[in-house]
Amino acid sequence: MGCVSSKDQPQQQFNIKLPDSINQTTLQTDLDLSDSQDYYLQIGMNLSSIGELHPKVQLVHQELGDLFPNLQGQYIMMPDQSIFFGQTLNGKRNGQGKQHWQKEGNFLEGTWIDNQLNGRARMIYPNGDYFDGNFVNNIANGIGKFVNSRKEVRGFWLNNKLIGEGTEIRKNGTIYVGQFQDGKIHGQGKFEFANGCVYKGNVYKGKMHGNGELIFNDNTRYVGEFRNNCIQGSGIYEASIPIQGWFHSKYEHQTIFLYFFRQETPVLIDNQDCALIQKQLSTFFD
Repeated sequence: MGCVSSKDQPQQQFNIKLPDSINQTTLQTDLDLSDSQDYYLQIGMNLSSIGELHPKVQLVHQELGDLFPNLQGQYIMMPDQSIFFGQTLNGKRNGQGKQHWQKEGNFLEGTWIDNQLNGRARMIYPNGDYFDGNFVNNIANGIGKFVNSRKEVRGFWLNNKLIGEGTEIRKNGTIYVGQFQDGKIHGQGKFEFANGCVYKGNVYKGKMHGNGELIFNDNTRYVGEFRNNCIQGSGIYEASIPIQGWFHSKYEHQTIFLYFFRQETPVLIDNQDCALIQKQLSTFFD
């Protein structure tokens, strides 16, 4: 037996990375190219849009709206064939603008200073994910928000990694408020699970792990040790009469099984003499 869950998946890191070519710029207009550069002159004269956005990018962009309405400026062709439109100075991106990687599908809106992203920016990815936050010299630094099809994460990014206090709101109804480290849920935090249970305590790699308190949806609670999202170790189960001892939990068939032992029992195996508490939970702790 033991702790069983089909939801044990790697925890995603909420780290932001921009294309390596974002620093490279080639201004393409008839005012900036010599007459001998006929090919590039033609490209510059034909640039009248940043290209058609990927369908999912277009859908997200329509929902969010333009980051900078009524944007004016020049077109810039990048060496990787992405296209920038916005404010420029001396052939470099300088001010508000937007950039589209037609091949990859990424779409970026932001503020540049001397060709570097500085200030608020928003990147929409071809799968519909997006990041909206503050940048310093092309690196996410400051308050930001990352959204994908499963969750929304708000917090503070330092050198492209989510760190410190933050909030994760999952589409299944689970809400986490607490600490992040290196882009992962880690430290101290609180889960309000979709199944009606509430956990407060240590979290490790996105899971209940260490010492904490779990309040079940029937208002009983367990205070003690957790391992890998499961009750495991010494603790107290509080219902009408408190029970103190060693506990193990297992979840299957929408039921959590809580095994209680009077003495320390590090491993849960079949045919052990123990007390059993059962609770109906519609979903696991995810």
